[in-house]
Amino acid sequence: MNKGHSSRLVEMGPELAEVTAAATFVSRLVKTRGFLSEHQLREFRDCLQQSLSEHYHDHWFPDKPQKGSGYRCIRINHEMDPIIGRAAGRIGLTSDQLFALLPRELTLWVDPFEVSYRIGEDGSICVLYEAEAPVPAAAPSPDPTQNCKNQFRISGRSSPPKNYLMTVSS
Repeated sequence: MNKGHSSRLVEMGPELAEVTAAATFVSRLVKTRGFLSEHQLREFRDCLQQSLSEHYHDHWFPDKPQKGSGYRCIRINHEMDPIIGRAAGRIGLTSDQLFALLPRELTLWVDPFEVSYRIGEDGSICVLYEAEAPVPAAAPSPDPTQNCKNQFRISGRSSPPKNYLMTVSS
């Protein structure tokens, strides 16, 4: 990781674990289908991590994890998410190359205390990272329907993916 990235990541604060999980996951997807060197993969991951931390800077609410969930959602739906596209551009990947390396449909939710994803419109939602949220003394129970990820779970869209079998290992 170069010094520009590491100094910003130290400043990032509480979302570091979630952003790291998201950037590492996307990098591993690229690696499984790709032709990139380890150096290029590290640079892509670091650029993506930096871009995500900048994007989430004023949109991270640990006391209300569902707030801003839609803003923090990374989405590929036959169009590349601009944050992923910019990180790929920094290492010289073209849009066509990036589409060849990633699923055509991917949703990645990066929320305080949880990072999860779904491949395909009808894919199951899988959790990549989960941490316990601190519980305030008199906190009301959160409404599980308040974030976009839970809307998919509630609407019954939890069938297994039709075209993708993904295994992520550490």
